[in-house]
Amino acid sequence: MSVEAAHRFTLRRLFLGDMVLNWVLGVALTVVPGWVDRLLGYSPLLPALIYRVIGIIFLLFAGWQTIIVIRRKLGAAALFFAAFMALVPVILLTIALVWMDFALYQAARVVLWVGNVYMFLLGAWYTSLGFWLMRRSP
Repeated sequence: MSVEAAHRFTLRRLFLGDMVLNWVLGVALTVVPGWVDRLLGYSPLLPALIYRVIGIIFLLFAGWQTIIVIRRKLGAAALFFAAFMALVPVILLTIALVWMDFALYQAARVVLWVGNVYMFLLGAWYTSLGFWLMRRSP
């Protein structure tokens, strides 16, 4: 796969799909935090304010992604920022899942681990493509 094909795939498929997912998660966490809390485990897991703050972060990132998708400009710096925005939550969620004793439903725990792996792979891909673009540029 060429760098141009990888860039096109990332912008039109991965970034677009991740943007939609971030909009959905952001709205759910911001608008119906109690429902999210009950969906994940034996409520209450976290205060509604925490869900709302996380949701607002998702919405801000999704808004930034929307601008990138509309402009069709996804350079190395944007890819590194997107990787950072994927990998920091991986660290935090891993800490929460491994060392914190949240009363999560088993299905929710599995979904969170799958999401964690997805975010890790997405962050790794964004980082790799960012370096690939940097090496290609004079």
